[in-house]
Amino acid sequence: MLQLSYLGIAFAFVFYLIFGITVKFMTLTVYEQNKARLGIILTSLLVFAVSCFSSGFIHIQSAKYIYGLLFFLFSGISVFIFVTLIVELHQISTRAKMRRFMLLFDIVDHYMNEGKTNEEILDYLIGIQNLSVKEATDFLTFITDPTNHEFLSDVNEQIREAQLLKT
Repeated sequence: MLQLSYLGIAFAFVFYLIFGITVKFMTLTVYEQNKARLGIILTSLLVFAVSCFSSGFIHIQSAKYIYGLLFFLFSGISVFIFVTLIVELHQISTRAKMRRFMLLFDIVDHYMNEGKTNEEILDYLIGIQNLSVKEATDFLTFITDPTNHEFLSDVNEQIREAQLLKT
């Protein structure tokens, strides 16, 4: 059973190396390469963590406490890195959604100031921005509420001021 754990650890390293090199030579876009590399890293970390944990457990069972604690430490470090990567990916995704929302608010606010009707704005959101009918109507309902519109306008103004201070 211990050899199986060691095999899992070795597999994680070989998987990372072989598939990492393979992705480099594939004809993929940069986005697809990065996505594949991320999948390889996450898979390797997870296999490494599970294998180290099982190896540590087996070592503790056979009264080899130092090896057991060492493998538990390796497992803990790899789980920590795995969770950190997942949390960071979630934060990046959330920031991208927030940017898109504020950009859509900016565009729709501009259209509303031009005097476009809600139907024209809905056509824009559904046709050009590829939102579903429900998403577009919910978005339009949300931003046409005076309280929400005031708040989003203030946030947009603060974002613009921060961008001006950066440059």
